[in-house]
Amino acid sequence: MSIQLINQYYAMVDRLKQYGGKDNEAVISQTFGVLINSYCEKRHLMLVPQVEIKTREGKLVRPDGTIKNALRLDYGYWESKANVDLEEEIRKKFNSGYPRTNILFEDSRTAILYQQGEEISRAAI
Repeated sequence: MSIQLINQYYAMVDRLKQYGGKDNEAVISQTFGVLINSYCEKRHLMLVPQVEIKTREGKLVRPDGTIKNALRLDYGYWESKANVDLEEEIRKKFNSGYPRTNILFEDSRTAILYQQGEEISRAAI
C-alpha cells in the first residue's frame, strides 16, 4: 500500500471534519472511495458508486461502490458506515442480500474484508 495515498486520505478526513464539523458517513465515505479507486486504477479497474445488484431472491441492493473492469465485470464491493455498530450493520447488509464475495466494510475506524462469506481480514484505519 502506498503510505502517501493513505496519508492523503487521513489529511482529507481531518479537513472534512474541521470544515464540516461532522464525521458522518455522507461526509467521510467519498474520501475512502477516492482511496480505494486510487488502488483500483493501478490495476485498470474502477470503483463505480451506487451500482444496483440483483440478489438471488430478485431484490435490488446498492453497495456504496462496486469495483469493475472495462468489461463491467464485478471484482468486489465496498460499503461504508459511520457512527454505528459496524458488526450489526454487516449482519443487516448480509441479511438483505448483499454479496458475500470480496466485500469491504468500513466505518472510518475499522475495515473488514469478507471473501466467500468469511471474514478474511480486519484492520484499524
